Amino acid sequence: MHRTFVSIFHRLLARLSLAICTASLLSFAARAETFISAEPIPTADVIGQAHLDRIETLGYAELEHWANRLLNDCKVVDNVIHALRANHAVGVVNPRNISVVVGAGGFQAVTHPTFVLSVDDTGHGSVSQADVAVLDNALGYVLSQGGTVHFSPDQPAAYDFPLDYAVITFSDPLSGIGAKNFFDFLGTIDPALWSGDFAGFTQINFKGSTINNSMLFLQPATSIDEFVNGLSAAVAGTSGAKYFPLDSSAHPTTAQAGVSFPGNDWIAYPNGDQYLANLGSSSPRLLSDLAELRKNHLQAVARLLDAIQKTKVDQFLSHRFECD
Repeated sequence: MHRTFVSIFHRLLARLSLAICTASLLSFAARAETFISAEPIPTADVIGQAHLDRIETLGYAELEHWANRLLNDCKVVDNVIHALRANHAVGVVNPRNISVVVGAGGFQAVTHPTFVLSVDDTGHGSVSQADVAVLDNALGYVLSQGGTVHFSPDQPAAYDFPLDYAVITFSDPLSGIGAKNFFDFLGTIDPALWSGDFAGFTQINFKGSTINNSMLFLQPATSIDEFVNGLSAAVAGTSGAKYFPLDSSAHPTTAQAGVSFPGNDWIAYPNGDQYLANLGSSSPRLLSDLAELRKNHLQAVARLLDAIQKTKVDQFLSHRFECD
């Protein structure tokens, strides 16, 4: 009798464990996301190196303030999505399956604020890979970027190609300056992971976190061993930082993300043709709407440059900020 009870108990426990495991997997799948990163600071090929240098004299905090005003007051990203939806260039793209914040984005020793979009790419009402690509290319065009990125940490077969990645997660909410400081610290351990070719990161809300406390690093032009060892050393020297992923022996390793890097050579294609060719639509109204949004954004950049020249950035950002 006792043996039968124990056997039944163990079977019930196994079923319960399986149910919990399945629910966890389904929960993880429901949270599967693609991330898009597009900076508000235009490339030097559009605004000129002198103007870019002048913008970069501002500290990260002021640039982040400017980016938040563009995002929340001027609705830069919302306006792009609206133009795409109004012209039927995307399908199911709405506030329920896309959220956007200003995060930190680092590339080859420089950290800028960037618009980071979290896109629900799994399950009912999710955004298709084709629509992700359209949205990223439209943002790259409107924001006059030399290049942007979108990636899925959950689907290595998504988008153009797979690329190894690692994630550093912090125990507390991560500020943009905190992310910049970690990236700079990483450079003291291995410069190739900071200023080397393709070295960079994006601040994200990894695995459904609500405090935006992770930095995802795509493998730069180094070996995987150098990539893993450098990041691991930086984590070991940083309180509250954890490395992902770990192998079965709890050693740091890498996972693979599906990645795309849309871009435009603004010298060869000053009208942004390489971005526009990837929109899946040549509707004159769509192109006109996006061109107007791009013009508005360049005017916002011009107003920032004017405030820098007059040394009135604080007043501009706090009291004299305007949206077209």
